[in-house]
Amino acid sequence: MILKVNAGLLFGIYGIILMYYSFPVDTLVFADLRHLAIVVIASYMGWLPSLIAGVLIGAGRMLLFGLTSSSVSAAAGTCLIGMLCGLISLYQSRRLTKMLIMNFTAMIVILLTMLINLKQRGDLLELFTIQLVISVLGTLIIYTLTEHINTSNKLFLQMKKNSETDHLTSLNNLRQFEQLLAERFVEAYHFDERLGVLAVDIDHFKKINDTFGHEAGDVVLQQLGRVLKGHSRSLDEVSRNGGEEFSVIVPDASPAEVLALAEKIRTAVERHSFELRDGTTIKITVSVGAAIHPDTIQAADARDLLQQADQELYRAKHSGRNQVCLAPPLKRFSEGYIK
Repeated sequence: MILKVNAGLLFGIYGIILMYYSFPVDTLVFADLRHLAIVVIASYMGWLPSLIAGVLIGAGRMLLFGLTSSSVSAAAGTCLIGMLCGLISLYQSRRLTKMLIMNFTAMIVILLTMLINLKQRGDLLELFTIQLVISVLGTLIIYTLTEHINTSNKLFLQMKKNSETDHLTSLNNLRQFEQLLAERFVEAYHFDERLGVLAVDIDHFKKINDTFGHEAGDVVLQQLGRVLKGHSRSLDEVSRNGGEEFSVIVPDASPAEVLALAEKIRTAVERHSFELRDGTTIKITVSVGAAIHPDTIQAADARDLLQQADQELYRAKHSGRNQVCLAPPLKRFSEGYIK
């Protein structure tokens, strides 16, 4: 909603700029392409921005050229264009088709406005025809440019997503995890909040690849990603750091809450039946290492926090696997944090 309102305001200002560079037809009548701003925003953003842009351009017409009868009628016509283009945007059709229909509809409203305001109508048909041709050409040019920009933006966003996402599990990849962890650490440090990290690793994953093949290992990794995502909180960030290593960023949680989350994930994985493509089901377990700033470490940066979580994962691995290890909490003294 905020995006639509801002877009309506922006294109309303754009329409006012177009109107400012209009050319006079009569002492009270000006020709311009202000309606194209409404056509574009209605085609891409819908009825609300269209209506906002129409009202704003109408108000600008009266402010720029005075509160006269011709200004009022022109402003009313612009508001009507905004309403009509908004209604047309609701219909399911190709964008170019809707833009052309909106343009012709707007030009009809502009023609009626000219008929009301012009005293001498001798050259009206010629003037209207020229403006119609220019507006149609303008619509085609704007459509071509906006579609090119829109396609480029979609391609950029897809490339950005690919660079941040693990192709196998659709979770955050290592690069995105490191960036998110650094950002969350700065936020936690600045606002004096807690930040937890879980380091998760599949136990004896090599045996799965050796026994069932690497394709089966990929299936296990995909399903484990879904299990981790499904049993984490909505604000937690789940990532695959590479191989069989996963991580969960846990913001604003106490040691007891982080430990409970880690145990919940461990139990969920242990109970889950991982189904391979041939129908075979296997069971796996995970080891989890947990660290929390500033409860278990007064970290200087995100790397310190992650390093402690990795150390706890190592401890879980060497203590029998299929368990959660949380770094021991620091004790508070007046001089600071000490173990």
